[in-house]
Order: sequence, then C-alpha cells, then structure tokens
Amino acid sequence: MLEQGKIDSKQAIMLMLSTILPTAILTVPAVTAKSARQDSWMSIMIATTVGLLIARLVVVLGLRFPGKTLFEYAEEILGKVPGKIVGLLYIWLFFLYIGSGVIREYGVFMVTAIMPDTPIIVFHIVGVAVVAYMVRNGLEVLSRFNQLTIPTTGLLAIVFILSTKDMKLARLLPVFDAGPLPIVKGSVAPAMWLGEIVTFAMIIPYLIRPREAHRVATLSILLCSFFLTMSILEALLIFGPNVTGHWIFPAFNAVRVVSIANFLERLESVIMVIFMLGGFVKLGVFYYAAVLGSAQWLGLKDYRPLVLPVGVILVALSIPLWGENIVEVLHFIGQVYAPFALIVLEVGIPLLLLIVSLTKGKGGESDA
Repeated sequence: MLEQGKIDSKQAIMLMLSTILPTAILTVPAVTAKSARQDSWMSIMIATTVGLLIARLVVVLGLRFPGKTLFEYAEEILGKVPGKIVGLLYIWLFFLYIGSGVIREYGVFMVTAIMPDTPIIVFHIVGVAVVAYMVRNGLEVLSRFNQLTIPTTGLLAIVFILSTKDMKLARLLPVFDAGPLPIVKGSVAPAMWLGEIVTFAMIIPYLIRPREAHRVATLSILLCSFFLTMSILEALLIFGPNVTGHWIFPAFNAVRVVSIANFLERLESVIMVIFMLGGFVKLGVFYYAAVLGSAQWLGLKDYRPLVLPVGVILVALSIPLWGENIVEVLHFIGQVYAPFALIVLEVGIPLLLLIVSLTKGKGGESDA
C-alpha cells in the first residue's frame, strides 16, 4: 500500500466533516435560497437523503474490496482500460477540479471579505504550499491537524444561539410556497456537497476498523446536514429568502449582525477562522486523494514525488475554470457543476461499479 498510515473512526468522521462543511456553509445557503426560498430547509432534507444513499453506496463498494481504493477496485471491476478511464475522470473532474474550486473559493472569500487589495494568486499559492506539507506527510498528519482545528466548528452553534434575538419565524412562511420543483432544484447543490463523501472511498482502506465505515459515513452525513440546516435557517430567519438569495456569503453576513450589549459583536471572525482552517483540511483531503489516486493510476510505489506537480496543477486550474468573480463562481457551481458531479461522479459511476461487481461476482461480501 502506498499509504502506511492508519486512522480511527473518530478521526475519519472529523475528516469527512472538514471535507464537506467549510465551503458548503458559506455557499450553499445562497445557492439553495435562490431556488427554494424559505423552503430551503426542505431542500436540505432531500439532499440529506441523497447523501446517505451515496454514503451507503461508497461503503458497500469499499467493503466488497477490502484494502483497495476507488482507483484499484474500478480496474478490478471494469477491466484495466475502462478502469483507467474511470480513474482519470475522478482525478481530473472530481479531486483536482473540486480541489481547485476550494482554492478559488478560499481566495475569493479572502479578497472579497477581508483583504481586497491583495492579489488573489497570493492566497492560492500560500494555501497550496501549507497544505502540500501536510499531504506529503500522509493521512495521519492531515487527520491530526484536523483534530486540532475541528473543535472550532462547535462555535457555529454558539453563534447561532447568540443571533436568535434577530430571528423571526414569520420569515419561513408560507411553508411550501415555492412548490415541489424549486425545492427539488434547490436540493441539487447541497446534495452535491454531501455527495463529496465519495472521497471516503480513498480512506476506507486506511481505517483501523474498516467494518465501522458505515457508521462513519452515516454520522458524517447527518452531522454535516445538521450544520448546513443551521446555517440556512440562521440566514433565512434573520434576512428572509429574498436577501439571503442575493447575498454572496449569507452565513458570514448573518454573523455580522450579532451584537450583545454593544460588547460582544463582530463575530464574523469566527466564520473566517472556521473557513480558513477547515478550508485547509478540505483542500488537503482532495489534494491527498488526487496525489494518491494519480500514484495508483500510474503504478508508482510512492506518491510523494507527485505532491509538488499536483500542487502546481491545482494553482493553475484555480482561476480559469471557476469564473472571473464570485457571482460567476456561484452560478457555475449551482447551475453547471453540481448537477454533473452529482449525477455522474457521485451517483452514476459508483452505482455502475456496484452493479457490475454484483453481476460479475467480483469482490467479497460486505456487511451491508
């Protein structure tokens, strides 16, 4: 195995939280509210169901092929050439593509909300350089760094409680006013984010107790769904659907209104810290998956020589593929990439792999 490190189930759950949440909390409320308006919380319920099904699919595949990642069992199931094609799709259209998107969102957030006079490329290079060090040192180092930063996520619940004085339940009315189609449409983007649990296929072989993978994946999706629902409700209850749908970062702006006795205020730094630290880990997971997958695809004995070239590719892809400004980025994610990634990479290919493996009798029996 190219990766010698092992992580336990608790570390894996925390790693999956950081893989999904940091960018989702910032962007999902705006993208979802544009379609589902005050019924956006219903969209999250649909997305959660889809996310749980994807998680189940990924774990069943992983347990049928113990000790093997997505890249390895794709070749065993489909054959060498088709398996290589599937692996290439995931390297370029999922791990590298989303990784570059994380860099882009990180840079746009820093420039838009915090340091507008700094060239965005500076944030991209610095971010990749920091994460490259963790990736080079392996999964255990990445997980340990995440363990140090993940407790900051709990601050979201505190901020939500502090902002209740500015909330009005009437802003969620009338219920089901948007109708079923906009609610379903609004669920696509959050379902795609929750569907990033597909990255767990690269981690299952390195769990100390792989048989706990079902529990890890399910708890990860449910926890991510809880925090996503909380961030959307906070924005809707404070601003209403019209304003929320037009904000660039609704959760960030919702935190800005918190003011307790003119003393406890300007808490947007909480969101900034969560996004920056969580963003590093999220980038690290996709960066690591791209490097490890590329090494397995090329048949290398060590993935570390690929860390630098893959980092260069991530920086190079971070600007031209994701639009010139944040409005274009959000539109592209919600209208173009989310449906494609959800249907093809998160549901379609894993489902195809499972069906073919069952038909051909490939792999062992999982405890599904």
